[in-house]
Amino acid sequence: MSMQGGNGSDRGGRGRTLSTARHVLQALEIIARHPRGIPVKALARQLNISLSSGYYLVSSMREQGFVEPSRAASGLYTLGPKCAELYRGYVAASLQPERLQPILEQLRDRASARAYAALWRDGDLEVVDIRGRRGSRELPDVTKGFRGAAHALALGKVYLCSLPRTRWPRYLRGSTYRRYTSATIATPEALAQHLRTVRDTGLAFDLQEFAAGSCCIAVPVHHGADDDPVASVGVSVPARRFTAERTSLVGIIREIAAEASAELSCPADALSPALLPDRPDDSPSGNGV
Repeated sequence: MSMQGGNGSDRGGRGRTLSTARHVLQALEIIARHPRGIPVKALARQLNISLSSGYYLVSSMREQGFVEPSRAASGLYTLGPKCAELYRGYVAASLQPERLQPILEQLRDRASARAYAALWRDGDLEVVDIRGRRGSRELPDVTKGFRGAAHALALGKVYLCSLPRTRWPRYLRGSTYRRYTSATIATPEALAQHLRTVRDTGLAFDLQEFAAGSCCIAVPVHHGADDDPVASVGVSVPARRFTAERTSLVGIIREIAAEASAELSCPADALSPALLPDRPDDSPSGNGV
């Protein structure tokens, strides 16, 4: 299906191309309303095009990955994997760090701990915001914009457990990893085994693996029913406090992450007032200290 338009003087060709593009977009909307699939004949009828044009349209969309045969029954078509890629791009574009600020502030206040938020950007972990109180346990060198150490940070493990090894950062493709402390997981085999637990529980820990004396807890934030995390949030506390309050801290962070997942599934202008960021004049500084 050619999508090239005319050169401006070829008005007929250009109009036909725009009409075809419109049919593609309309077809995606129609197919999306039929999760079990829709036959080409019904699709063509709703688009008000001939059956042959309907088959041509579906064939071209299938070639590009936008539709695929339904598993429910033969002769039906559903949305294809390319639509999932577009959806993930939409989520990434709509999830800006400022939408995580009120979530971190709640986490900081309820856990009385330093709170962090991270995103997966350009193939690695990136800390995008931090909120904390004076005197709260800090992770040395981990500031806003910090990248790396995904294997040693609970925030990073949340992502690594959902990614194939081929998408891990380059520094995690060797036979050994950098040790930040004696507790750092430093081999692919040990990390893979550890990440299975993270994936099964939906909960990641850093037990003095990045900084001696500091323990971290992190959980994923999801967008709707999507299984892949769109952000990770966590707290850092002294090791002694982690031992004493682990259960209560886990409960707090899980509850806030669940609320955040529900809120982030809504458009930005539909957030509840309680989770809207304060005005810039009232918000804490970038590092939250």
